[in-house]
Amino acid sequence: MNWTLTILEVPPSGNVIKRMHWARYGKLLERWWWLIRTARGMEDVPTASGKRKLTITRHGVRPLDRDNLYASMKPVVDVMRPPRHDSGVFKTGKRKGQPWTRNRIGHGLILEDDQDHLELVVQQAQLPRGQAPHLVLVLEDLTGT
Repeated sequence: MNWTLTILEVPPSGNVIKRMHWARYGKLLERWWWLIRTARGMEDVPTASGKRKLTITRHGVRPLDRDNLYASMKPVVDVMRPPRHDSGVFKTGKRKGQPWTRNRIGHGLILEDDQDHLELVVQQAQLPRGQAPHLVLVLEDLTGT
């Protein structure tokens, strides 16, 4: 099975993302969570149960170099993982003994973003005249790999 999602926006380049403040990056993740959530075809994609292949095609005004292209897709891939809640107690430092919590937003469209759970392909396409920049995501279940 495969599913296609089209998102009418492209993420900032990897060079911009790596210089972002952590709070601004958190807002970017929330934005991409909503963009994927509201993408046409999202309701048809089941939660991941095994390894998947994700092909992302960026239709943009200017092409990015390979490293910048893959780095720009980090917020897109991050919000495709399942949501998670972690908590604990600081063991050392000024806050020793105090509780901490961490929440990760996600959709569960992929199990994890490591090579055991995801085959990632990121490519670029020439933007046809008169079209706005956009992303096309194609998810495929990989069986027997």
